[in-house]
Amino acid sequence: MMALRACNATFTYLGASYRYMHIDMSAGAPQLKQIVGIYLRLSRAEIERLRDNPELLPKYDPRVALQDGRGLDLGSAWADLGVFLDGGVTLPDVGPTVGEHALPETDGRAAWSYVEPARVAVIAAELTGMHRRKFRKLYLVDGEETQQPIGAARTGGFARGDEYLFNKLRLLGAHYARAAELGEGMLVRIGERV
Repeated sequence: MMALRACNATFTYLGASYRYMHIDMSAGAPQLKQIVGIYLRLSRAEIERLRDNPELLPKYDPRVALQDGRGLDLGSAWADLGVFLDGGVTLPDVGPTVGEHALPETDGRAAWSYVEPARVAVIAAELTGMHRRKFRKLYLVDGEETQQPIGAARTGGFARGDEYLFNKLRLLGAHYARAAELGEGMLVRIGERV
């Protein structure tokens, strides 16, 4: 007989800390839900509706937009990509991976923010303008002699960490570019997978 254990976790986003507990018995043992970045292309009117009625956010289901092509799920790569694009070692406060305007905290499972349509166009140009050579040059880090080069790090199904991250950058850039073409804003959800 298996003992039931709860998994507790906290993540911080835009200065707010989110605590949650999750028990998943589907694999036979409790597992912590992954924190993912989901990006939803929405009209200005829809973003304003959510901004003015933040109590709707916990009920807002991103799976609809993900299924019809208006959404993009970067998985946990949102964090690494955000740090890379910010040029730092910690998550940025604002930017393409975390949004620019935080929405009030009404959802205990996720932090929500958005990017205005005018800024979406600027961000799209920046993201799509970063080509592989420029990306690799920025990604290359002078490591210590005992440190494995970052570009050789293994991640998931990709042989190299830099290729994995560059592919995520391309996906995010294309998603922002499509939103810019349509004059849409971007709703950003950072939280447990739904």
